[in-house]
Amino acid sequence: MNCDEVRRSVQDYVTRELAPDDRRRFDAHLVECAECQRELALMTAVVSTLDHQPVLEPSADFSSRVLGSLSRQREFAPSPWWSLALAPLLAGAAWLARGPVERALETISSRPGLIHLSVPAVSLQQAGIAAGAIVVLGLLVAAGGAVFCWQTYLRD
Repeated sequence: MNCDEVRRSVQDYVTRELAPDDRRRFDAHLVECAECQRELALMTAVVSTLDHQPVLEPSADFSSRVLGSLSRQREFAPSPWWSLALAPLLAGAAWLARGPVERALETISSRPGLIHLSVPAVSLQQAGIAAGAIVVLGLLVAAGGAVFCWQTYLRD
């Protein structure tokens, strides 16, 4: 046995659940390995301490009290309505952040020694089309969220 095998089987050794052949190999390894001897001593102390602890019996109504309290617990589930509000807001935030990001990229690309990539200029018409596409996408996500909410929460 090696140290990894001993660590995996030390609990079975202490509780006498280890097969006789494995127990002999375990003992042979312990003769040579001080680290595994310490591991065995620690596990023996833990098992001994646990064996000497009193066993507490639950009260007769313990199960009914626990099960009764479960009905009062409410499971946290975020409302899908948030997706209706967040999708267009995130799309709008991405559109608004476009300008500062472009300026930062232009500043970085203007430094000497960097490879310059030419980015075609975007016309106002193209920007309007992109903004419209973002709004339409946001509305589609919102509509999908509304259908999901209706099917999940509002329909009986």
